[in-house]
Amino acid sequence: MSDSIDRKTVEQVARLAKIHLPDDQLETAATQLADILEYVGQLESVDLPDDVEPFFGAIESVNAIRDDVVHPSVDRELILENAPDTDGEFYFVPPVFK
Repeated sequence: MSDSIDRKTVEQVARLAKIHLPDDQLETAATQLADILEYVGQLESVDLPDDVEPFFGAIESVNAIRDDVVHPSVDRELILENAPDTDGEFYFVPPVFK
């Protein structure tokens, strides 16, 4: 197994990720996790100029939430006219569970 990632660490990561990792794959997983951590370390060591903005994705997304504006709705009596059974205020529907 890798020097930086031991069997116990791999088992704990697998448990947290809620994945089943057979014993015969623990060594491979340890090596792969160590490689990933080494690569992240390389990325952290990159010296960027101060004027480089963070990159969050390939396309620029805009919050698409609309304004909360009250609009008049359809009259309740008009809607209930189409219901097979009502109490004048709500639809009556057959029970789903008994």
